[in-house]
Amino acid sequence: MDHTSRPGNHEISSRPEGRVTAKMVADRAGASITTVSRVLNSVPVAVSESLRQRILEAAKELDYSPNALAVSLRKGGATKTIGLLIADISAPYFHVLTRGVEDAAQAAGYTVILCDTDRNPQKELKYLDVLYRKQVDAIIFAGGAVDEDQHLHGRKWGPIKVVTVGPHTLPFPRVEVDDRAATAAAVAHLVEQGCRRIACISGQRNWLISKRRGEGYEQGLIAAGLTVDERLYWASTLTLETGEACTKRALDAGLSFDGLVAFTDEGAIGAMRALKAAGLRIPEDVAVIGCDDTRIAPLTDPPLSSIAFPLHQMGVVAVEIILAMRAGLAIEDRHFPFELRLRTSSLRRPRGG
Repeated sequence: MDHTSRPGNHEISSRPEGRVTAKMVADRAGASITTVSRVLNSVPVAVSESLRQRILEAAKELDYSPNALAVSLRKGGATKTIGLLIADISAPYFHVLTRGVEDAAQAAGYTVILCDTDRNPQKELKYLDVLYRKQVDAIIFAGGAVDEDQHLHGRKWGPIKVVTVGPHTLPFPRVEVDDRAATAAAVAHLVEQGCRRIACISGQRNWLISKRRGEGYEQGLIAAGLTVDERLYWASTLTLETGEACTKRALDAGLSFDGLVAFTDEGAIGAMRALKAAGLRIPEDVAVIGCDDTRIAPLTDPPLSSIAFPLHQMGVVAVEIILAMRAGLAIEDRHFPFELRLRTSSLRRPRGG
């Protein structure tokens, strides 16, 4: 009776448990490890055809394949990998930026290893150790520094090429926009719309991107002859929930304001929810503008004005800089423009009026 045909019975595999090594292939084929390595990696070697076939058959039976990283390093080549460190994978800002990096990397034959640091310096350091062990060719820091990058200063980078996207203090090529000018322009727009007490939903104060955008907010107020009121500057994590919560706290405390700029669209949308819940009209009572011009901005009620950045293009250019660095070409920092995309949420007056 053929027991292997009965339910519950299985053929016994000749493949050993655990990771298969070149030594296992060599033992089965009756060859040296060096010969096995050369045959399987297509390196010229003087062996008989029968031995070559035994090695190939042994590798197939054991389901063995050479370690791609080890092969690449032995040949002195690149691993064709880029480590991308982002601050928050849930934030729409990073969705678009990551897409740009991924598109450009794939087109160049590279693979992207995505690392979400949560803006945690210790987590960032752990990811860097992993990327070093994987021998990545390059690293992109995206989204801005935390604590002025203090945990990274003095670090040895070796042959790894590094590019930063957004505000950082590291001595590497940069891809960025003028965050100060962007938020100053948003404040100037609200002033043009008749706002005189303008609130701000910022990120955490140790985030460099929040610091620079906060400086732009203050510069915009000062340029308009308005007072900087610390009670109207609210630190948050820039989510919908925290945008709503800090706006509600301000309203409950009796603070009055007629304009609001948030450093993300999510924060602005959260603020709009709190304003509506309090019976305030947008933009008649409070004009609102967000940041990053995410896909949802035109779909809110009312449609949300926002500061737009070319995030996809910035991701693409970061990869292009890496490729140029690896080719030994001269590199310059790249600066991109921003655009105010004005919609109903901030337009208290007719355009041109």
